[in-house]
Amino acid sequence: MGKIGLFYGSNTGNTEFIAFQIKEAYEKLDPGSVDVFNIGASSPEQILKYTYLIFGIPTWNTGELQDDWAAFWPKLGEMNFTGKKIAIFGLGDQNGYGFNFLDAAGMLADEVMKQGAELLGLWETNTYEFAESKANVEDHFLSLGIDQDGQSGMTPARITKWVKRIKTEFGI
Repeated sequence: MGKIGLFYGSNTGNTEFIAFQIKEAYEKLDPGSVDVFNIGASSPEQILKYTYLIFGIPTWNTGELQDDWAAFWPKLGEMNFTGKKIAIFGLGDQNGYGFNFLDAAGMLADEVMKQGAELLGLWETNTYEFAESKANVEDHFLSLGIDQDGQSGMTPARITKWVKRIKTEFGI
């Protein structure tokens, strides 16, 4: 078992693709450290085995949760994340859905913090153009922001920088 559990939900495969890019980038720094799971096939017990967690969630349609996360959501509200360090990456389309860019990541961040988690991996908003986001707090997102529709060329550098940041913030 790795040190970090990475759980994602993906309808189109984009979030799954990013999850494995994050695993690959992290394992360049610390081989064998990340286990990857689809949240749709995961249990609360499986998630809670890990002290260090990465959650991946796309914002679907106009600010909605992705299907697997929507199904898992009631279980999430019953979990105790006290003592857990959690980083989130969110996918969205800032051009097509600029009024709810990364909303699902913001909703997920709020929920895990409400359940006692320490949220890490905040990300600067200065290279994005959006109108509103539930993930936006002052000049940061509560997650890494990935826009594969409008800024896919920036994704590899963002992942590399974020992975180094969360490795330091996790302290492992």
